[in-house]
Amino acid sequence: MATKVKLDAELQSVVERARRQARERGELVDGPSELPPDDLSPAARAALADWVASGDYDRAIAVITADDPDLATQ
Repeated sequence: MATKVKLDAELQSVVERARRQARERGELVDGPSELPPDDLSPAARAALADWVASGDYDRAIAVITADDPDLATQ
């Protein structure tokens, strides 16, 4: 049975503010902006999905952009 959790308005406001502040500080980044190409094998797709789900993708992006901040906007 599926359930839908609803946050009260005050908690929702706090969560949104915390996300915005974390994003501004670079502590929260959006996932990849593009989907993987269609010609990737299922194994490659699974490996990419695991990499993103583990948080290692975000950590790799943080390391790369710390070394070269200009890459953060590309």
